[in-house]
Amino acid sequence: MGTMPRREAREEQARINAKFVSTVVIAAAIIVAVRLAREDIAQPTPRLLSSVGQSVSLARTILNEVLRRFPGA
Repeated sequence: MGTMPRREAREEQARINAKFVSTVVIAAAIIVAVRLAREDIAQPTPRLLSSVGQSVSLARTILNEVLRRFPGA
């Protein structure tokens, strides 16, 4: 009987994680779009890839800070 609540809790946590992953992706896309708004990005360049990586890192940092400050979010 104890396994059912655990399984449901794991499934709920997986749904929450999926929501946060999509949030990070959207935030990172917005950040990188703003950073590269005036750049020619027809080809993947080291600058482009670096900006994408930094934007993902920044979006994760923001999300972690929000979750730390608002645990029920």
